[in-house]
Amino acid sequence: MQSQWPVDEGARLKALLDCLVLDTPPEEIFDRSARLAAYLCGTPIGLIGFVDATRLWCKSRVGWEYPAIPRKDSICDQTILHSDLLLISDAAADSRFAAGPMVRYAGIRFYAGAALRTKEGYAVGTLCVMDRLPRELPEAQKEALLTLAHMVAAQLDHRRSTTLNPALAEHKQNERALRHSEERLLGIISSAMDAIVTVDDSQRIVVFNKAAEQIFRCTAEQALGQPIDKFIPQRFRDAHRQHVRRFGDTGVTARSLYSPGTLTALRANGEEFPIEATISQVKTTSERLYTVILRDVSARKNSENELRQAQKMQALGQLAGGIAHEFNNYLGVVMGYSDLLAEDEAQNESVRVTVNEINTATQKAASLTRQLLAFSRKQILEPSVLDLNASILETHKLLTRLIPANISIIPALHPELGRVRADPAQLQQILINLAVNARDAMPQGGKISIETADVVLDEEFASRNPEVAPGNYVMLSVTDTGEGIDSETLPRIFEPFFTTKREGKGTGLGLSTTYGIIKQSGGHITVASVPGRGTTFRIYLPKVVGNCPDASAPLSEQLTREGEPIPEPAAHNRETILLVEDETALRLLMRKKLESQGYRLLEAKDGAEALSICQRNPGIDLIVSDLAMPEMTGLELRERAAVLRPNIKFLLISGYAKDVTGSPEQIVRFGDFLEKPFLPQEFTRTVRELLNREERRVGARTNNSPAHPRTSQFPDGGEGV
Repeated sequence: MQSQWPVDEGARLKALLDCLVLDTPPEEIFDRSARLAAYLCGTPIGLIGFVDATRLWCKSRVGWEYPAIPRKDSICDQTILHSDLLLISDAAADSRFAAGPMVRYAGIRFYAGAALRTKEGYAVGTLCVMDRLPRELPEAQKEALLTLAHMVAAQLDHRRSTTLNPALAEHKQNERALRHSEERLLGIISSAMDAIVTVDDSQRIVVFNKAAEQIFRCTAEQALGQPIDKFIPQRFRDAHRQHVRRFGDTGVTARSLYSPGTLTALRANGEEFPIEATISQVKTTSERLYTVILRDVSARKNSENELRQAQKMQALGQLAGGIAHEFNNYLGVVMGYSDLLAEDEAQNESVRVTVNEINTATQKAASLTRQLLAFSRKQILEPSVLDLNASILETHKLLTRLIPANISIIPALHPELGRVRADPAQLQQILINLAVNARDAMPQGGKISIETADVVLDEEFASRNPEVAPGNYVMLSVTDTGEGIDSETLPRIFEPFFTTKREGKGTGLGLSTTYGIIKQSGGHITVASVPGRGTTFRIYLPKVVGNCPDASAPLSEQLTREGEPIPEPAAHNRETILLVEDETALRLLMRKKLESQGYRLLEAKDGAEALSICQRNPGIDLIVSDLAMPEMTGLELRERAAVLRPNIKFLLISGYAKDVTGSPEQIVRFGDFLEKPFLPQEFTRTVRELLNREERRVGARTNNSPAHPRTSQFPDGGEGV
């Protein structure tokens, strides 16, 4: 490593000689500063060295066996050239030092050093910490190292001022400097962001800084002189004593544990909480001290748990959505052929009753798949900008029929409430579900409170809830005075098919559906409960900014002409229809039904085959395509087919809004859509309506009755945990 020389090297060396520090015996003030630097920075090595013309001479050293090394081989030779801290995270990866003896022979990887400067600005030495492992240094520890360096430099200036008359002044100056240094050290410890607790050989507390007071909720006056066991849960105390004893027996001075361990501590009020801590030991002339630097990681652990829960729910949602997609196809086949049987006039009464039972069962199964799609955020919503208070008051009329007289429903609605964008039908189902769950939790009667308010979710809230963006929200809360939910059950209440109700009293899809609808609407839901004292669900929906036209009308009513009659399908139609569906059984069923109406049919199993057919057949009147297909989605097929046949009509069908658009509800803006599973006559009626009508505005949705005629997800009035 090539040495550099400071400007005016002669004056620098003269200032160093005036300090009367070279080749002097160890002194407590310097030794204490080196030890403090090491354990504040959590390093095994700390030293104070002075750089003369040829060497780095170590005045005080902790964990470092070399009293002096050649100047050209030392990293400190570079430190005195810097006006600020010299920080090297990994010397082995730094071209200036990688081939030098500090790395090759001493094994140093991490270095942080500050120059010791006289009042004239001459850098006569360094205060540095080192480690044989690469690492970083937090800002608070950088500041502490620089402060300690200023203190040591102040002591050197005191020495220089007594050079002319050392016999009379050195002793008193040292005493004043020592007191000043101790005050500065206490200031550093007191202002540290992390808790610093020092115990003696008997493990009684001798240092307890301000951060420790805040974390343990205990004043220093109450803590000093007390055993450290006061802040350790009973079940961990023996293990802690043994660990400290073994650490003390190592004989390593001021050696921090490099990797912080996650431990459990105890606040003064008896609350347990997780901490990360490092421990170091310092041996003085009279005793051994152990210092623990720790931080409360409760907030971080909570955030990690929230993130894991969100990832778990996302994985469950993907699974549920995939199952619902496949199941919907098979349900469509069952419903279709069952409907064809029902149309057979030759069947007897017994067969007719059997077919009706099949239809009833498939309709219930279809309801379950819609709930799974809601949980997985893959259902088709029809959001509109609405007044949440008005929706609640409208739903209140329904709730009075579902909730017994011994339970009172009390709305507390904010009069100046902001507006939200949500599907009004789904919002109503959420309210019904939460209210009925509350009813079931209060068999002896009680109270349900429904409250609204404008709220601001800040950065701190978002840090604890990774899926939430900070901003303005409208809150809806539903609180009951019922049995409450125990801590083991609470984390699972939004999982699909998880229920605490008796068999036959619920499928466990109510709250999971609620969760999915809220998340799909860009909102957030929380739950808080105390067993025996009740439960509160809080829903946060983003507040709509500005005015929106037609705020009360759902999307289907905004984009289609109201009151237009849906024509019955006419027989003996001669239009040509291209049917694109990757599920063979469902495609055959749709072909059979359309052919019975007299249409000319072309078939394709995927988008690529469909485009090829379009190129060869200019007379296609309508393309009916599944939305979620491999390689090419229905939306992509629509765009590419429009290039070949600009006037061609298009009908999308799906029961699963897979990730093919920015959001599932946007599908309705791309064209006509029919939700699976559907009955054959519903399918043919939709096809006929499309072929009969003139072109409407882009985005008109085809759904032949009010929004989602089969999306009642709670036929029994609500279900959940």
